[in-house]
Amino acid sequence: MTAALASRDVAPFLTLASGAPGAHACAIDVIRDRAGFEALRADWTALFERAARPEHVFQSYAWLACWADHFLGNRVELRVVTGRSQGRLTMVWPLALTPLPFGGARLCWMGEPVSQYGDALVEPGPFAATALAEGWRAARDCGADIALLRKTRRDANVALLLEREAVACDLAAAPFAQFDDKADFKAVLAKRSAKARSSRRRSLRRLQETGEIAFSEARDVAATQELLRRAFDFKRAWLAKRGFYSRSIESDATLAFFLDFAARAGEETKLLTHAILRDGDPVAVGVTLACKNAGFGHLLTHDPRCDKQGAGALLAEHVMRSSFGTTLARYDMLAPYDAYKAEWADASVPVADYVAGLTLRGRLLARLWRSGARERLKATLKSMPRGLGRAVWPLARRLARG
Repeated sequence: MTAALASRDVAPFLTLASGAPGAHACAIDVIRDRAGFEALRADWTALFERAARPEHVFQSYAWLACWADHFLGNRVELRVVTGRSQGRLTMVWPLALTPLPFGGARLCWMGEPVSQYGDALVEPGPFAATALAEGWRAARDCGADIALLRKTRRDANVALLLEREAVACDLAAAPFAQFDDKADFKAVLAKRSAKARSSRRRSLRRLQETGEIAFSEARDVAATQELLRRAFDFKRAWLAKRGFYSRSIESDATLAFFLDFAARAGEETKLLTHAILRDGDPVAVGVTLACKNAGFGHLLTHDPRCDKQGAGALLAEHVMRSSFGTTLARYDMLAPYDAYKAEWADASVPVADYVAGLTLRGRLLARLWRSGARERLKATLKSMPRGLGRAVWPLARRLARG
């Protein structure tokens, strides 16, 4: 990462959760069932409106209620830690309990695997740090052997606390493009080299040679859902072609979640889908979440048969251009910091997984996790020859789907 793309200054956000401890009392409760979760809807939504930042889109009640419909159960249990001050909901740790492969349980962010950032919602103020600490103590007693809070941003409300109580692993960065400081889209494009601009024009000509090309955006739920289905088809085909595997993308529950959320999304959180059409048929699809004047690029994918025409790069520009023309002040491309995101990024935010052992078994697992064994395994799988991957991963797909 170059100096020009240095990590974002996160101090203003951390200050919100760093008040000095005092005599402030926060009534802590742990919600373990669906009825208790649903009873929080109004208070949770009000807290989100008061205290959430755009990146808390994955902690909105609507998003997590949809998640609960598709992922809760099947040995996944709720452990939502709440805090109330004088009866008013001022804090929520949206957590879940999942089984470990060889026995025991793991505490994780509610929303896995569809959420891209994890955090607790907390009312800003001098007692926020105290409330978060009380919430963490309750979370540690939720019956888990290990806490693995993945994809937590450096500017998260819980970041300072977790840096003291847990160990950061799988360090990454989430790049973003800033729109509100640019007069027009030409300013967004200005950082791209002449060579890159020429390459885009050449790619567009090549794609146009294969059919009539149009750039579009879904305008209703049915169109959005159709593009979502095509996006998953493209991504799965792209992974298979390269001998890769993604459990989340291969999961039918993940697709069902997005199809459902497309019908539920409202003013609080919008689901935007952009596409490149060839003779009226999609060849590339981008899926963006929009919340509080910021966009989050959840999925950008294209028909792998259009690789040589640069459909992926053309789609990225289409999504950025379309997003710039709205009320979005920032477009977050999410972790990891892949090379193709660099040409759009103005800066980035560090992201990490935080791991803490809560029992003897958990401490042993946490030590193994911190050793880097998982990262080495991931690197090995990524370097697997495509031919071997094409032979191995179809079996994994069949096993994952039962």
